[in-house]
Amino acid sequence: MNKKGYHIINVALVSVVIGIVLYSLLFRGDNHPIPALFTQLTGIIPPSKGLSASFSELIRGNFESAALLNPYGLRIFSFFLIQLFSRILVSIAIEGEWLKLSKIVILDSIYSVILFVICFAPLIGYTFQLFSKLL
Repeated sequence: MNKKGYHIINVALVSVVIGIVLYSLLFRGDNHPIPALFTQLTGIIPPSKGLSASFSELIRGNFESAALLNPYGLRIFSFFLIQLFSRILVSIAIEGEWLKLSKIVILDSIYSVILFVICFAPLIGYTFQLFSKLL
């Protein structure tokens, strides 16, 4: 992979995080236009239920309300905020040639996967549990 390709990936990821932040700013409470399809289809309430509303409260600094809407909201939202700043730092590291590009990519990948697993552990565990019941 070359510098330009990795910058494109970083810009795409930053765009996703900015989209999440804007969505959280635009919608609040029960007026989120994206429905909880899993709950609607199955009647099961997964640990992801209420994340959008929780994110909206976090953006507004209402941490207690966010925790009530989804106890994992802060943990998962933190992943996106940390990634936002990580993408910027990684782009600076690439441009400044702090390390060889291949090493930056490897370190960034390992760090991002570990951060994802830590932040999304409740949802990952639930998903595995759900699939094991289906099999």
